[in-house]
Amino acid sequence: MAFGAQFLSDFRAARVTPTNLVLNVTLKCPLKCSHCCFSSDMFHGGHLSAADVHRCIQQAAQIPSMEIIHFVGGDPMLHADIVADAVALAASLGLRAGITTSAFWAKSPARATAAVRQLRAAGLTEMTLSYDDPHAEFVPLNFIANAVAAARECGLLLRIAVVVEAGSKITAASLRADLGLQDEPGINIYETVANSTGRGDGTDEDTQAGRVHHASAYRGPCESVLHTVTVDHEGGIRPCCGVLPHYDSLKVGHIAKEGIEAAMQAAADDPLYRWIRLEGPVAILAAVTAADPVPMRVEDFDGICTACDRIFRSPELLARVREAAEARHGQIETCEILLDGQAASANLVAAQ
Repeated sequence: MAFGAQFLSDFRAARVTPTNLVLNVTLKCPLKCSHCCFSSDMFHGGHLSAADVHRCIQQAAQIPSMEIIHFVGGDPMLHADIVADAVALAASLGLRAGITTSAFWAKSPARATAAVRQLRAAGLTEMTLSYDDPHAEFVPLNFIANAVAAARECGLLLRIAVVVEAGSKITAASLRADLGLQDEPGINIYETVANSTGRGDGTDEDTQAGRVHHASAYRGPCESVLHTVTVDHEGGIRPCCGVLPHYDSLKVGHIAKEGIEAAMQAAADDPLYRWIRLEGPVAILAAVTAADPVPMRVEDFDGICTACDRIFRSPELLARVREAAEARHGQIETCEILLDGQAASANLVAAQ
């Protein structure tokens, strides 16, 4: 093989470096939050079986770059035994394990401590709690306080995710104060802007306008695609963090067929996902529709997940975007090589 061809082959192989496996254990949830990207509630059926979860983790462990398995929902604590067993497997294979939950189960300090101790004993390393105005309609603040205390006692890395938009009463700062965590900088309480995906797409025009104009609305390149791989509750493989409905058009494989590594290899060869990683879906839609009678403008979107939702739910728009990605295939590869070279140079300088 010629040197140039070998270089491109090695470079393409290096693109497949997922570090995070996200397992959508279930879409069922005791809450029915107005901003939920999956429209979760207790009427969603199905979940990953213990055997499915084991298969996912074993496949992920074969990928050298993989670092952590994260259990999400719905709420994965509806299947706490499956999660605890899976955490133990992940730990035995040298992978960290985390969970995202609403803390609906932390009704008392004793119950919270028992639940967290079970997971910590299995090998759980981190926990993310979700709490904001919509969550507060279903989960009292003392449940969050109970879960925080239990996580701290067990030595877990703890985060609290707060979704905000215009007029939100609960913010990262207010929640830190309400929980008495002002002197605990090691607990990361952070904000994200609500996406207009799933149930969040059904809000009124004023709410959606507030999201679009929020100072923290992000419209740049996607840092998740090809670095995070999600397995949905039916075993479908998705090449990003996947915080939008589980469209078939965004599925790149299945755990019982291609498996995670092969599916992600195929995704890494797909110019559309690579374009999303380089420029982001907002810029892509603006470019593809620029000559339309009513073009999509960058400032029309409240975030990149909303833009991807627009792309992957519309077969017609997806076909146009894919055609444009194919036409830019060479440019995309050139940009990737240049950026990879810049990163390598920066790492070399930092090492000196």
